[in-house]
Amino acid sequence: MKFDNTVKTEWLEKDPRKMILLEEVNFTDSLGVVWRAPAGSIIDGASIPRFFWRFIGSPFVGRYRRASVVHDVYCVTKERSYQDVHEMFNQAMIADNVPLGRRIAMAQAVERFGPRWDEDGNDLPVPNPDDEDLLDGYYD
Repeated sequence: MKFDNTVKTEWLEKDPRKMILLEEVNFTDSLGVVWRAPAGSIIDGASIPRFFWRFIGSPFVGRYRRASVVHDVYCVTKERSYQDVHEMFNQAMIADNVPLGRRIAMAQAVERFGPRWDEDGNDLPVPNPDDEDLLDGYYD
């Protein structure tokens, strides 16, 4: 599992929460599948549920930045199943040596509360992490 290069971005002036990829970034997973984030892709970290930023940090801080960039791209294009996209995120964090505890917390948060879609790319409902009942036992 490996990335082919670093992430090069530029903040968008019109929307300071978004960035544009200046160069393509590719991640190769454990099965040899290449996950391509093309130059020109707009990323915003939204694929990591915002609720969890207060516990694990924002998507643009830390070793998981490259993983979040590729994950963002596929959460927009929906070219592959959300289950595969979320698993790629976990593998990409392993490739970038994200500490085990943080990686598990982030992978579980994305798996449980991250974006979902069907085979036609239609959005599926996602549980709301602000619902206290859903988090019962989550941090045990």
